[in-house]
Amino acid sequence: MKRGGVIHGQLAAALAALRHTDVIVISDSGLPVPVSGPDVVDLGVVYGVPSFETVLRAVLEEIVVEASLVASEIREANASCWGLLQSLLEAAPPLLIPHEDFKRQVATARCVVRTGEATPYANVLLRCGVPF
Repeated sequence: MKRGGVIHGQLAAALAALRHTDVIVISDSGLPVPVSGPDVVDLGVVYGVPSFETVLRAVLEEIVVEASLVASEIREANASCWGLLQSLLEAAPPLLIPHEDFKRQVATARCVVRTGEATPYANVLLRCGVPF
């Protein structure tokens, strides 16, 4: 049995399988994911649980991030989430792209981790780096 870190089996396996330049998306409860697209790890229980922040922090403890993308609409529609992303991703500051472009980028992900978050634009695309 794991001592700590991510204990959700499907999420732990998805994170362990990530390699350099692979993409993972942490999403709110409403982000559309293409049917024939990436695997989805659905953590949502009820709206708000688990939160985007909780899941993002847990994932960031497990992976190296070399780049990140967010929808530009987040700056006005969800300033607190935007601030959170800026503070947590200082080493790979989020690049802003239009939400429609962000949704197209989701199809390139290996995995989408769906949270119970119910605030707008609480989504981030993370490109994996290497620890050396």
